[in-house]
Amino acid sequence: MKIIVHRGAEEIGGNCIELVSGTSRILLDYGAPLGASPEETVLNIPGLYEKSADPVLGIIISHTHHTHYGALLARPIEPGVKVYMTEIMEDVIRITAKMPRDGKKLPANIHYFRKGHKFIVGRFVITPYLMDHTAAESFAFLIEADGKRIIYTGDFREHGNKAAAFKQFLAAKTGPVDALITEGVQADIEKGPAEQDVMAEIESKLKDRRGALYVMCAGQDIGLLASMAMIAKNTRRFLVVDGYTALLLERVKALAQKQGVDLKIPSLETKFLCIIRNLATQRIYQLSEYNETFVRMRPKMYGWDWVRDNLPRLIIPVRANSQLWVKEQIDDLRGAAFLYSDWETYTEEAGMMETLKWFKARPLEVVPTPSTGHAYFSAIRKLAENKKPRYIIPINTEHQEKFTATFGKRAKVLKNGEEFTLD
Repeated sequence: MKIIVHRGAEEIGGNCIELVSGTSRILLDYGAPLGASPEETVLNIPGLYEKSADPVLGIIISHTHHTHYGALLARPIEPGVKVYMTEIMEDVIRITAKMPRDGKKLPANIHYFRKGHKFIVGRFVITPYLMDHTAAESFAFLIEADGKRIIYTGDFREHGNKAAAFKQFLAAKTGPVDALITEGVQADIEKGPAEQDVMAEIESKLKDRRGALYVMCAGQDIGLLASMAMIAKNTRRFLVVDGYTALLLERVKALAQKQGVDLKIPSLETKFLCIIRNLATQRIYQLSEYNETFVRMRPKMYGWDWVRDNLPRLIIPVRANSQLWVKEQIDDLRGAAFLYSDWETYTEEAGMMETLKWFKARPLEVVPTPSTGHAYFSAIRKLAENKKPRYIIPINTEHQEKFTATFGKRAKVLKNGEEFTLD
């Protein structure tokens, strides 16, 4: 089996790994690099945009962060290329893609997979495993072909709200593993706090505070939104989101229930969840396919007068471009605090770094916290010790040296475009 890391071997963001077995070719993720134009996002991979003697049979998407799927929207791919994701992933990506007025369309050739259910693409047998990460759903994959086994982790962690998923993955009987392709966004951090510990500290600081709390949070960070909802409940505050975030929460919860899973996340049934009437909310109104959900949102919607009158009682997640409506509609930041992660790369949404810089420059209390979004190196080490791969290939990282120092010759540090053959 041949491994080619087209992008992500030397940087964070834009993952795209090709696996080749005989004439069968698949891609693991097809992400957009940070800040790249559509032209810069597109990779010249034979068979991806035109017919080929050995076509790309499928693209397997690990989760719904733009750096892992965004290149799918840059240019229409060859219609025969199948794109594999879960039903929840498809819904989240389609909603997100429709938010800009000139939003791009997701390819139509979508095929669903489900956790633990093997599926076959050409000569590849693929088993998806649910992982702990900040996206609505995130998966690792065991890929088997030619008598070889590869694990691709996608993005993961062991210390978040779905920590049990990582334990289940460690317990899974994957057999001898030839290569572990693992993310390493936070590989420079050996060990850090669990998300629950960070949230508990935030809650204790909030109990006596009389001011709004602004929290850097991507609209798709369902885990952090769930944590903020719990803090809002315990401190008798309101969690204030826009229509886009409210729609994502409602759809993810409904689709999970369809699969027999009751996610403990806020929804339109949550009493202390409020929706602001900003441009994102207005955009949801314009998407007729979500009309039924929008009608159910109406009783939860509040105008800017209500927001300004109740600022001391509000927790407000802010994401890309949120500073525009905060500056225009609120402006009064007296007694407010801004919560953000001083370890986070904020790559989930384009424009989040600009939002972060704006809030940090404002006259409010800035509260940096550790990032809990990606695996600490202790989790990567634990996974390597558990699965005992012959080779460890780091991607989505700027800390390749940590892998070579820890794993020695087992660490195979590749360059973008370099081929590696499992013998």
